[in-house]
Amino acid sequence: MIKFRLSHRIADSFVKNEVIACEDKDVCIYGLEQGFLMVVNVVTTILIGLVFRMVWQSIAFMMAYIPLRIYAGGYHTKTQLRCYLFSILLIVSALLGIKLIIWTSTICFIVLFVIGTSIFFLVPVEDRNKPLDKIEVKVYRRRARIVLGFEVIILLSMIILGWCQVSICILVALIALNCMLVFGKIRNKISK
Repeated sequence: MIKFRLSHRIADSFVKNEVIACEDKDVCIYGLEQGFLMVVNVVTTILIGLVFRMVWQSIAFMMAYIPLRIYAGGYHTKTQLRCYLFSILLIVSALLGIKLIIWTSTICFIVLFVIGTSIFFLVPVEDRNKPLDKIEVKVYRRRARIVLGFEVIILLSMIILGWCQVSICILVALIALNCMLVFGKIRNKISK
């Protein structure tokens, strides 16, 4: 794949120019590959937003989803390709939910209460590829709950200010995250 060759060439260049030590080359390659995947995901999200004529909504969704997902955990696919395809499905589903569901303030408040409570008690959900020790569980739980709190405050502020479309994007991100947490919990129970 191009990204692997490019990552190796960049890392080799870094070693040659003494930007990194030779023993750090593998870590550098991994970081470059992850950065490449992140760029591909952002570009894909924007392209899907363009197709649906919902660019800012796709960006708002991801801005709410990613920070919480980092600390909350949840379901992960086994390969990067499956992850990418699953991400496309997630973005498409989220944009359809934002566009097609009739979101009233009452519905938003009810869904926020149910989903917010669920996320609060579920986080973090470890993945079998990255189990968490007791300290990591405490740290990730605290961080996820802080991010959740900020997002709830922003969501409620947007409703009060009358910017309901922004609040809906955040709410749909919380719904998507809650689904990932539940799927992760189910998979963890099945795996045991």
